[in-house]
Amino acid sequence: ISGWTCFPARTISMTSRFWFLTYNIILIPLLSVVVKILASYHSKINESIEKRKGLWERLEEAVSKRDWQKPLIWFHVASAGEFLQAQPLIVRCIAEGAECAVTYSSVNAYHWLQRPDQTETQNLLVTEFLPVDKIYNVRRLLGLLQPSRLVWVSYDLWPNLVWETYRQGIPQSLVSGIIHAGSLRTVNFIGRSFYHSLYECLEHILTVSEADSQRVLSAIPNHPLVKVMGDTRCDSVLERRDNIEIPQLPPAAKDSFVFVAGSTWPQDESCIFSGLQEALNKFPELFLVLAPHEPTEEHLKNAENFFSGTPMVLWSQVTAAALDVRILLIDSVGILAGLYHSAKMAYVGGAFTTGVHNILEPVAMGAAVAFGPKHSNSMEALTMLEQKLATTVNNSTEFRNWIFDSLGNQEHCILLGRQSKKFVETQAGAADLCTPFLMNGLS
Repeated sequence: ISGWTCFPARTISMTSRFWFLTYNIILIPLLSVVVKILASYHSKINESIEKRKGLWERLEEAVSKRDWQKPLIWFHVASAGEFLQAQPLIVRCIAEGAECAVTYSSVNAYHWLQRPDQTETQNLLVTEFLPVDKIYNVRRLLGLLQPSRLVWVSYDLWPNLVWETYRQGIPQSLVSGIIHAGSLRTVNFIGRSFYHSLYECLEHILTVSEADSQRVLSAIPNHPLVKVMGDTRCDSVLERRDNIEIPQLPPAAKDSFVFVAGSTWPQDESCIFSGLQEALNKFPELFLVLAPHEPTEEHLKNAENFFSGTPMVLWSQVTAAALDVRILLIDSVGILAGLYHSAKMAYVGGAFTTGVHNILEPVAMGAAVAFGPKHSNSMEALTMLEQKLATTVNNSTEFRNWIFDSLGNQEHCILLGRQSKKFVETQAGAADLCTPFLMNGLS
């Protein structure tokens, strides 16, 4: 903390000094206690703590292989979705002569990157958890990596790392920036003041939409480089679509009308399962693929019990002999994007909890999509709703009406999927616009 009492590298505003002290003296100690308590009850938090053990040794080994003649661009992402968002930028920066490192916050990203067949990390110097955001961790990490630029993807800003990176004179950028309507970052004075202290440390703030830019500017009106660049997620989805391995569905799915329920949580399933069961009974051509966001034994058992009267097979047990099944239950991770390739319709989960998951994957494959009510986190969802290319459902009755209407007019449903696919393809290009900002002055 004393490092900011005599600020040697860059001047900083009084606002940032206030929040730096508040964060480190009050918030960090409080959060540390809360996390320790929650770790006893939440397996994911506990696992995140456990997986960080040995982090510094792994980082030192990775950095020992660095080519110091090349600039190092360090990307930080929240989870797997933001990693995919960063991928087209990573590919372009490496092609222009940079090395790239990636840190992540979520244990979901760890599991996704541990897939046996994954290739996303093969050209990266580092892929690792971000250490806890304490000032001595931040200084140690910056001293170890010595990045040429730090790139924040979408929204996951860690205050001590932002402030200390700025203090050391290392440029930072925010790409594919989003701020949800009603976000605490902008709806009140405290939120705006806190994020002002972070945004003023960023050289570039490259947002998904004009609405996101305006929300950023409400916190820091005089920032010189807040620009709308679009969402690199579109580039990522389209590039992966054209190179993805398509999972082979059971023979029973051939010539069927395939519906994929992807990234679902229990709240989503409470909304959709009864309508799906009715639809299976009425429409013999319907084939379901159920892919929970977390395919735990408990989560899978819920689906197996609900659809116990309908022939079902687990993905791990699919064989050529599975001829009479109507439901494929996914008990693996990392294959959902490929499964959407076979879908005529898709329901994307998350919008009954914290926010809808990635709708672009099924849309890019040509599926007609629906999702729940909490979708303001997705600019694509909002835009597609405005253009009547997607549907939002608030309860089981609305879901039942949507799926029965779609199955009753399958030609219109397929046409809607094609129009949605075209919508995504017209959004491509954000990565090409952002890359020059990231590489500027580093070569």
